Amino acid sequence: MKNLFLIFISASVLFFVLAGCTLNRPKQNALSHARLMNKITVGVKNDSKPFGFIDENGEPAGFDVDVAREIARQILGDENAVEFVFVTPQSRISDLNSKKADMVIAAMSITPARSGVVSFSAPYYEAGQAIMVKSGSDIASLNDLNGANVGFVLGTTGERTIRHLAPAASLRAAKTYPEIFNLLKNNEIEAILADDSMLYGLVSENIGYKILPKRYTKEYYAVALRRTPESEELREAVNAAINVMSQRGILNKIKSKWIPPLHS
Repeated sequence: MKNLFLIFISASVLFFVLAGCTLNRPKQNALSHARLMNKITVGVKNDSKPFGFIDENGEPAGFDVDVAREIARQILGDENAVEFVFVTPQSRISDLNSKKADMVIAAMSITPARSGVVSFSAPYYEAGQAIMVKSGSDIASLNDLNGANVGFVLGTTGERTIRHLAPAASLRAAKTYPEIFNLLKNNEIEAILADDSMLYGLVSENIGYKILPKRYTKEYYAVALRRTPESEELREAVNAAINVMSQRGILNKIKSKWIPPLHS
């Protein structure tokens, strides 16, 4: 009986020791995991040309996709060591924090509210919010939006800007840029307020539209990562990659490829 009691005590001690080891085991470092798997999973858009879209071959393409590939090359030594998952302005933070992606590169502006729930890299692109209208429109400035029907995309900073700068505007929201453009095309709205980087793609592919010259904000796009200690080394590696890309002119080459000069 005594032996059975000792066996029971020993087994119990072993169980709690092992359980303690499991509970205290540090979570896997995101950078180490990426190197182990030789892959980074990146959330990008698929409907926001020229930053993220599907090309004629059915493959992800655009400014953000090229940035992601270059980051993979810098960190893992292989620009193809990246797996893309598609996110929307409404889902990108939840997709990141639910670990559907290691990082999100989706024309995402740094804001104080977002910085509270994700960790941003150094900026890789500067945009500005602008107004897009039909070529013959009487709208020539932000003041003209008061009393007009104005569209914006949900999950972007456009709503905050328009409510602050043109509070008398009648607002109409859409989930995607193609959807908001169709509202303009069908005369359901008179203007779109959005980042100029998104409007460039719409204007370049559709005759009869223009972007007004004024920019009303400065939007700094950055890579979003989970706001956890496990992602900190990966964020530092991304920052180092962005610094190299900036110093070597790689970011400027990507910009020239996807965002040629356009007349506003």
